[in-house]
Amino acid sequence: MRDHDKNAYLLGFASTQQKLPEREQPLPIDLTRVQTPLLGLMVDAGTDLSGSLAADRRVRILPLTIQWPGKTVLDRGTAEIRTVSRQLSHERIRTAEVSAPSVQALSYRMHPNLALNFDRLLLLATHPALIQASQSVLRMLHEHEDEISLLRRERQLDPHYAADVVDTRSLLSGPALLVRLLLGTPECLLGDLSALARRATELAQHTEVWLAPGHPGDLALTLGRLDQPELSPWVQGCSPRLTQIMYRYPVLCCRAGRFDLVSRTNKWKTAAASVIEAAAQAIAADQLHSPAIQISYDGSLRELREWPEMQRLKQLAAERAVKLHVTHMSLGGRVWASAGSLSLALLRKRG
Repeated sequence: MRDHDKNAYLLGFASTQQKLPEREQPLPIDLTRVQTPLLGLMVDAGTDLSGSLAADRRVRILPLTIQWPGKTVLDRGTAEIRTVSRQLSHERIRTAEVSAPSVQALSYRMHPNLALNFDRLLLLATHPALIQASQSVLRMLHEHEDEISLLRRERQLDPHYAADVVDTRSLLSGPALLVRLLLGTPECLLGDLSALARRATELAQHTEVWLAPGHPGDLALTLGRLDQPELSPWVQGCSPRLTQIMYRYPVLCCRAGRFDLVSRTNKWKTAAASVIEAAAQAIAADQLHSPAIQISYDGSLRELREWPEMQRLKQLAAERAVKLHVTHMSLGGRVWASAGSLSLALLRKRG
């Protein structure tokens, strides 16, 4: 990429992001929460949230630890981290590993304001074959349980603080789509944690995440290191075997938590177009469980919107009242999916 193109790309990316504080900030106490608990949604930093969605007062991002040889970064999902990640080559991304943050790091950055800003917290966890970061949050809240109760009493809030975890069984754009859908539900507005967890679990059964990896060999290396049998279809589908030289770009899918290889092609653009076409076919066949589609791309969103396939998808979505949400891929997502990848999430009707 030439320098002036690279600068324009980075500026375009930065314009879609909103600056988020490094640490959890205290919100004004609203005493009406005694009658209607305030419920928050949390996803990890590997989720492909847009800047505007991440800035919603009901949404929180769980930091993840990104490690390279000789360097460790706590990815908080902020605009600064994502902008810096745009400048990292795929060789650099390939050497990175994603892990859950320590309880101590979360206590420093999120406690106690997280326990004061919400009365209920629902964690929408990325597929456990990739990471199990939500357990760090539960441990942090448990270790500070007495302190949390005392602080909430002092603020005239219900001393009981509840948190729950739902395994979305998806990744990348999948949890981001669930956040969008759940925020407007009556269960979320009423602060009904149990009912919202049931709704999230039900939606997770309908979730499909499609992926066109930009560097399949990198994905095979990164996910292969995790040594999780569930990931084998993706790892094997991206492994650079001799028989795959002519068709080295796979189209991958994760349906309700199950990883599959859908097809293979000799060009990445063809694989990406197949991902977009899968969404168009679902709309045309009236197969969407919810009228929303989430797309994340590790590249120029402006260029993506100009693709003929995207133009057709946009027109079809407008005709069928389906909302399209397009955002940049997170740093953690780049590590898992490989640099230059395109991810798409939708909820499909059963049967």
